[in-house]
Amino acid sequence: MKKLFNRYMRVVVCAVLLLFSFSCNDYFDINTDPNNPTTAPLNQLLTNSQLNIVNSVGLSNGGLTSHLGVFMHQVTRRATPDQYGTQGSDFAITTSWQAFYDIALEDIRYMIETGTESGDLQYVGIAKILKAYTYSVLVDVWGDVPFSEANSMPDIRFPAFDDDAVIYPQIIALLNEGMADMANTEAENQNVPGSDDLIYGGDIDLWRKAAKTIKLKLLNQVRGVNVIPDAEAQIVALINEDDLIASQDEDFEMWYGVSTSPDNRHPAFITDYASATKTYYISIWLYQIMTGQNPDIFTGIQDPREPYYIYNQLAPGASPQNPWEYLDGQFLSIHFGSTHPNQAQNQDRSSSVLGLYPAGGKYDDGAGGAVTLNTGAGDVPERILPYYSRLFIEAELALDGVIAKDPKQLLEDAMIAAFAKVNQIVDNTSSSQTIPNISDADRDAYITAVLTQYDNAGSDDRRLEIILTEKWLASFGNSIDQYNDYRRRGYPVLFDPNNDTGPFAATTISARNFLVSLPWRDQDLNLNPNSPEQKNPTTYKVFWDAN
Repeated sequence: MKKLFNRYMRVVVCAVLLLFSFSCNDYFDINTDPNNPTTAPLNQLLTNSQLNIVNSVGLSNGGLTSHLGVFMHQVTRRATPDQYGTQGSDFAITTSWQAFYDIALEDIRYMIETGTESGDLQYVGIAKILKAYTYSVLVDVWGDVPFSEANSMPDIRFPAFDDDAVIYPQIIALLNEGMADMANTEAENQNVPGSDDLIYGGDIDLWRKAAKTIKLKLLNQVRGVNVIPDAEAQIVALINEDDLIASQDEDFEMWYGVSTSPDNRHPAFITDYASATKTYYISIWLYQIMTGQNPDIFTGIQDPREPYYIYNQLAPGASPQNPWEYLDGQFLSIHFGSTHPNQAQNQDRSSSVLGLYPAGGKYDDGAGGAVTLNTGAGDVPERILPYYSRLFIEAELALDGVIAKDPKQLLEDAMIAAFAKVNQIVDNTSSSQTIPNISDADRDAYITAVLTQYDNAGSDDRRLEIILTEKWLASFGNSIDQYNDYRRRGYPVLFDPNNDTGPFAATTISARNFLVSLPWRDQDLNLNPNSPEQKNPTTYKVFWDAN
């Protein structure tokens, strides 16, 4: 793997060398270590960039969903994301920013440069699609970010932050360029990706479909602002062309494995099944919606996916190991923004934890039992843009009249696809536990109940809430797009600790408002003279956020 120098560390090295009257360029030119090459094969760069991108968006300690999942009330944590307290020095912020810029985008830059020179255009095309997706995440969660001058060492050591609205059309252009490069068959003796491609195994047709589906998602996000004036026309063209992700087997995702040396199991499985101190609690808001206890939406509807999402460590009739805050049968958790006296009690063997979906943990068969690394396999996918998301996007577009389709039918199709995703994970897990599929009868009963609420909604705004709440449920474990949906459209409705009317109203609070963007990494702002001042993330909106 090529040696990557942190852009700031290289400046420090050069400063030290000046004491010995060497030039920085001469120093790096004359020292060649054959055991540490400065170049790397395209296949290694592709694998490394994909790993860093996927880990940075998912539910890992250094992934964005470790904070955004709390914001979107899918999980709860005893850490800074609680009460929206995320700071620019937090581990998830610093780690994901560094993984994006210093590793993934640097590898991608090198892939594009060397692949173009060598004529390996399939690698170049995939690299451009990965670059487009990465920058879409950077803009969507941070707003203004380095783009035009990023990854330009040694020529540009301190990149400026580009306007987020200016970056987005260039992201769309990168997707188009990537598809064109992959379709170019003129390159002779072209190397092609295979097992080094952890997402599609080198299948260029699937990469093309993924690129178009990413493009559909991005155009949907910006169609309410005048950054891409023909966004809706491009959306209609993509739908009519019908060359998008078309089944769960084509999902844009990366599957984790079962290896322990190196450990390539799902990071959330490693975090919560190996540790005596649990990082993630299940959001009570999510649990109550899935069990039909929310008084406003899906009331009285039991979601058959719940035992796949949530594993209860408590056995029937057992008492928690310590005094608890919230206990409903075998389900134990804590509230977002809790000041309850039992909030900090150790419940490592009693709290409910992430189940098979999304962490590769244990299916809840009702028996209970404390989790360990032997009570699951961890071999599940990090779902980045699955088929069901495409259908939920189309349901939103149809409801708004952008495309000529039936939004209710698309909602039904999306829910069917979401249930099929759970069953696909069941069918592919290496867990020794006997895990049943969700039956068609249970699935259909749930979907019928939800569609009845859709029929009785009374307004398109309520119908949109149902669509985006179902999308939120299906996407449990990866909160990037749900964070975008909430800021764009205001749905799903989230738990408000300052206006809770339930029995815990006196013990929930948030001293900080919802973060409409993430704070920039403090280290960059401190070291880069061309960076802006740290934002107020409760008021600094991404350009497409008109909500």
